[in-house]
Amino acid sequence: MSRPSAAALVATVALLGTGCATSDWKLPSWSWPGQTSASPTASAVAGPPSPPPVPSIRVGDPVQLVTRANELARDGMPLSARDVYERVIRDYPEHPVRAGALFGLGQLQADPAGPLRDYRVAYLTFGRVFTEHPRSRWEAEARVWRGILNELLARDDEAQRLRAQLQKLRRIEVDLDKSR
Repeated sequence: MSRPSAAALVATVALLGTGCATSDWKLPSWSWPGQTSASPTASAVAGPPSPPPVPSIRVGDPVQLVTRANELARDGMPLSARDVYERVIRDYPEHPVRAGALFGLGQLQADPAGPLRDYRVAYLTFGRVFTEHPRSRWEAEARVWRGILNELLARDDEAQRLRAQLQKLRRIEVDLDKSR
């Protein structure tokens, strides 16, 4: 940077820094690609600029589809993420990224707080990762998830068995009380 432009930059920063609290200076408005630009007063009244539009994903690009599904899952939109994962799984049976789509879908199904929670289905989905895509980068982690889910399902089955046994004992107790 030349000496005059560096000095101009320092002066501009100093000027902005000294009067920001009391000045009427506003952030300049800008628009995202494809968005019509608004006047500075309109953007000040309307609030912050709207987020950029979701980039369109080319048909036939499963890598971008899985990336988008991962973003949707991360941003708290599991139902939309599921739809995109399922599209990749259905439409790209031979593509290596399909393993990542299966893995992402399994995570959605294994999320205890998620609307898609179904541990048995997640167990099957993670199993598909390593049976349909051996040696994928997701194989080892899918095996770990499947092991954890296996333990969880076994404990759930045991808890169900014990609840049924408890109900049976309560019925026996009620019958004994009646016969006395």
